[in-house]
Amino acid sequence: MLPDRERHVLREIEAELQASDPAFAAAFSGRKLRSLRRWPLLLVLCDITAVVMLVVGLFARDAELVLWGTVSAGALVAWHIAHAESARESTEDIAPTADQA
Repeated sequence: MLPDRERHVLREIEAELQASDPAFAAAFSGRKLRSLRRWPLLLVLCDITAVVMLVVGLFARDAELVLWGTVSAGALVAWHIAHAESARESTEDIAPTADQA
């Protein structure tokens, strides 16, 4: 355990780092980093599931499975676009402007 003085100094350093470079500070906060890595994995698993549904539905000549695979693929395209858009917006918020650089 650190003494109170050292903990206070570390808190000051952390606050200064968050104020000066929020993107760098966010990279070291465990919560946000874990949740950011979870979404791409979930998207890939859903993509694989939709492709398997389409392929199995086509080979089995099951119209219902092909329909659900197609609907899932369309929804996943929209999800990918929304995820990419939100990621782009979050990096624009963090990027310094010409005045700050």
